[in-house]
Amino acid sequence: MESYIKDQMFLNEEAIIFGNDIIEAMIVPALGSNLLSLKSKKKDVDILRTPKSLEDYKKVPILYGMPILFPPNRIEDGTFTYKEITYTFPVNEWEKHNHIHGFLHDKPWKVLKREAGKEGVVIVTEFLSSDYPSMYPHFPHEFKVNMTYIVKEERLDIQMSIHNIGRKSFPWGAGYHTIFNFPFIARNDYSDCEISLPVNKQWELNGRSLPTGKYITLPNKDEIQRRIIGEGREYDDIFSHDEENNRINEAVLTDPKAGIQVRYQADRQFKYWVLFNEDGFLCPEPYTWITNAPNLKLPAEVTGLQELQQGESIHLDTKIILHEI
Repeated sequence: MESYIKDQMFLNEEAIIFGNDIIEAMIVPALGSNLLSLKSKKKDVDILRTPKSLEDYKKVPILYGMPILFPPNRIEDGTFTYKEITYTFPVNEWEKHNHIHGFLHDKPWKVLKREAGKEGVVIVTEFLSSDYPSMYPHFPHEFKVNMTYIVKEERLDIQMSIHNIGRKSFPWGAGYHTIFNFPFIARNDYSDCEISLPVNKQWELNGRSLPTGKYITLPNKDEIQRRIIGEGREYDDIFSHDEENNRINEAVLTDPKAGIQVRYQADRQFKYWVLFNEDGFLCPEPYTWITNAPNLKLPAEVTGLQELQQGESIHLDTKIILHEI
């Protein structure tokens, strides 16, 4: 199967379009290496929510494509202390007085590699902390993050690698704010669509959308794992992956009228899923740590808080697989 890479301007920035006969993707390195488009070519359907104009994008950039979250979701009052170091991030969710979504999704990334051949397409981008000295007061560490996007047949593999290149260890958490058009075709009926999540616990949230440290009983766990019908309901919920039953860690979105099922898979380092929606789109968000993890008085194995030592790297794998149904 022939693969290709094309260059194009999008939102006044250089974009990389890549794909094959089945799917086509687009990333914009200058806009946080955001995967701003993913299409089913055979069905002529946009899977991800793509801005129609620069004005639309600027209103709420986090609600388009697949923003990279480091750290993911909210930090209470924008601050936490870990091993005698206090980290302070800008409060950018004023009504709840939180920091939200981290500091990688809104900065330019560099392109390191782009290759296309019969085996597929590989695009690699890089974020280097030393390129942004203004970040150091908030996160006083030297690190780099590489994103690798691989298109092969009906699948897009997305790999994140985080490297500690400084002299001190640091706490880390990562995730994606993945915004799917759902239904995949706007005119389709939401009640015909299906969503399933591989989860068995829901976290209780306070009025600031922060976990209290307690769980909510899930009497309908089996239903959530098979099928969620959510028409008319607003989601902004946090769940834990069902590791007990060895389930595949994947969110499954099905739109029968569009003839498409998306399997959004994450490796087992992504122990948490957020489900968020608004009219016309749905965000299943895989995270390695729970929202506000450093401020929760719970063991690290419960919150997902991890530490990256000097010279260490961590590799995180996700996949978006398109099936015709």
